[in-house]
Amino acid sequence: MKKQLPWLLLALSTPVLATQVITVSRFETGKAKWPLNREEIMLTCEKDGSLFAINPSTLMNYPLNAKAEQRVSQGLASGESIAPLVLDDKAHSGQKMSLQPLIDKASGLCGH
Repeated sequence: MKKQLPWLLLALSTPVLATQVITVSRFETGKAKWPLNREEIMLTCEKDGSLFAINPSTLMNYPLNAKAEQRVSQGLASGESIAPLVLDDKAHSGQKMSLQPLIDKASGLCGH
């Protein structure tokens, strides 16, 4: 019980934990579609439909849609641009990889 108590207290005091969070990896997405320069990222959909990627090692939030960007710009959520993490698209010179695979997975957490 002592080991579970800190997690229980955190869960009761942190409303963010009510939002579902999943971890996705380059392995499960496929190397050809994986858009980031890291092996895995966490994804979440907030109650208002804001989609965020979360760096598992730093817990930094990266907005994935306009709602999330708006929340960050209004100071309602913390976050930084995901642009520095996005890989160049080897199939299309001068373009970045599409974040759509991550957006699709995060949208699936919204339940609508």
